[in-house]
Amino acid sequence: MIDCANYDELAQASEAVATSTFCHTLGSYMATVLEQHFGVPQIDAPQPYGFAGTDAWLRAIAKIVGKEEETEAYIKSEHERVLPRILELREKFKGVKGFIMTGSAYAHGLISVLRELGIEVDGSVVFHHDPVYDGGGENQNSLKHLVDNYGDIPHYTVSKTQAYQLPQVFRRVKTDFVIIRHQGLAPEAAKLGIPALAMGDEHIPVGYDGIIRTGEILLDILARKRFNQVLQRHVELPYSKWWQSQEDPFILSKEPEIIDKALEDGLTLGAAHEELYDAMGSDYETGVNESQILYKENGIMRYHFGYKALDDTDKLALIIIYFPQ
Repeated sequence: MIDCANYDELAQASEAVATSTFCHTLGSYMATVLEQHFGVPQIDAPQPYGFAGTDAWLRAIAKIVGKEEETEAYIKSEHERVLPRILELREKFKGVKGFIMTGSAYAHGLISVLRELGIEVDGSVVFHHDPVYDGGGENQNSLKHLVDNYGDIPHYTVSKTQAYQLPQVFRRVKTDFVIIRHQGLAPEAAKLGIPALAMGDEHIPVGYDGIIRTGEILLDILARKRFNQVLQRHVELPYSKWWQSQEDPFILSKEPEIIDKALEDGLTLGAAHEELYDAMGSDYETGVNESQILYKENGIMRYHFGYKALDDTDKLALIIIYFPQ
């Protein structure tokens, strides 16, 4: 295991019978180096997630080490051992929908596991797409393996999705929970009433037992769904009514001019101004630098609203509003 190895153990890697990985995005680089420079064969197999991937992964290893007969017996016994519990979990997850937001190959593996559990996955956001892997093996195409064995994902997006886009993302794909890799996304999902599982340890869903481990963790996650719904009622999103009325989370990339048009029509600015004025109360009136554009940088326009006190005390409230472009 590279991530647990010390220097001396890494130095012996060239003596291995073969190398394998359960993440083609991250693991194929080291495996390819060992294959090309030291003749250590790389296992050309799908990632070991779900029954289909784990079966194929074990068989590919068995072929190299000459243990095909033993491996077939092992696969059969493992199926018999884990299937009763997986069938129980499938009953519990009837009608449940999930959503994945991680790196590409990891997302493909997680979706396989969720569908083994009978959980519907209609959408996923992956933060990158790697159509060419270091080893170039046919079976390293984890997206193809997912679609061939578990079906398509209707709303599959490759994007560095920002927090302001999440309301639209989850509006078009109804979900009961979201699995994420990065902890910072959990609060954003919670604000929208969606419980999040931060599964940073990719060892959890691997293999046959990984299906069960994932399912049992998700039962605990779904048990706190009520908490997230209560939290949502007490959270006000920091986005204008205009933006929240948009259906497409990526409309600003497709039509960047829409912000300028909205401002010209008084839509975005008017909605934000009205909300802020209501929040300030009657002690202030608009008048200082109203609607002044302070700067425009990295696709974000920053607006500055000034409110001066009505009681001539020269009190001043400065409000900064950000609009994504």
